[in-house]
Amino acid sequence: MHACLPYVAGVTDKLKKTLSKKNIGVRFRTVKKIQQVLSSNKDPVHRLLTKGVYELKCTCGKSYIGQTGRSIQCRIKEHQRHIRLGNIDKSAIAEHVHTNENHKIDYENIRVLDKTTRYYPRIIRESLEIMKNNNNFNREDGYRLSNTWRLAIPRTSDLECHGQPSSTDVQPNIAEPRYTG
Repeated sequence: MHACLPYVAGVTDKLKKTLSKKNIGVRFRTVKKIQQVLSSNKDPVHRLLTKGVYELKCTCGKSYIGQTGRSIQCRIKEHQRHIRLGNIDKSAIAEHVHTNENHKIDYENIRVLDKTTRYYPRIIRESLEIMKNNNNFNREDGYRLSNTWRLAIPRTSDLECHGQPSSTDVQPNIAEPRYTG
């Protein structure tokens, strides 16, 4: 049997001793500080002004998954510029729109899959999302992941119900050290 108690200096240690004599294990948790209870006085950052991994859908039903270390909004504007200028070599989105008649990107419903500022978690997350979604028009698979991930991550065609995007707590050591993008 175990007990989880808030840590109070001087009190909890004595209680732990007493309970351990009765074969009751004790784990401690910290008590929330007032700063943790009060809300932040900072204004929330708009989701498109963050760095991270995003998904853009096309009217054909396919999507593009990308990542950026700048704001997602800035990267979207670059894709739009490449479409306008016909730079199909600089953007998979521009290539898709220009090579498929009447295809349009839905810029009103940009999906932010993860707000990640750190480089490796961001490119790994992008690769995992590309791997999960086989209905995309990405040119590349992103960061080359270990084949172990291919067994662990179901593709969207294999899922009956789409859950939440996967966790961002992915460590770089799970991938092979090569970036293909």
